[in-house]
Amino acid sequence: MTNSKKSALLIIMSLFLGISALAQQGSGFGFKGGMNYNTSGKYFKDAGQIFSSPSENMGYHLGVFFQLSSYDISLRPEMIYTKSKFETSLGAVDYQKVDLPVLVKMRLFKVIGFSIGPSLHYTFDEKFSVPENFQKTEPFGLGFQMGLGVNIGPVGLDLRFEREMNERKYSFENVLGKEDYKNQQLILGLSFMIPGKRIK
Repeated sequence: MTNSKKSALLIIMSLFLGISALAQQGSGFGFKGGMNYNTSGKYFKDAGQIFSSPSENMGYHLGVFFQLSSYDISLRPEMIYTKSKFETSLGAVDYQKVDLPVLVKMRLFKVIGFSIGPSLHYTFDEKFSVPENFQKTEPFGLGFQMGLGVNIGPVGLDLRFEREMNERKYSFENVLGKEDYKNQQLILGLSFMIPGKRIK
């Protein structure tokens, strides 16, 4: 791992620890994991691909989080390792990254909640099946996540949509010129929170 990659990971860890330092004694700490599916934004087409070829564009994530709750609103910073891939018309991309979403969760009913917030990304490994068709991009990126979840006691299940704001580029020249794309994901996660004292 290069010095720049080490420095970036240290910055992300410092940010996460700085946020967690704000947590009062007894705040909820937990673990989560699940599946990621990269999308093209054409969801009916993507849904068909999921059923016909479920392993394509599929990945997984593992991580930890703090949840700081006050009544029906929570602040939830997470640190997530993600490994995933996606297919394009010009080749496949495999990548590994660290995600740092900071979400605001609003409980709509007793067990259902809505989450939204920004997400910082650091991609530390990216491989292309046809390297000449792609341009390398900056490892740091910014995006947002939003979704719905169900919580029963300390166990949670949520489905989120994520979109990165920074553009990635095909370098392949064709009649339409160069093409841009932005990474999008559907994220299905299962979490377990170690219960703590509720912040008043």
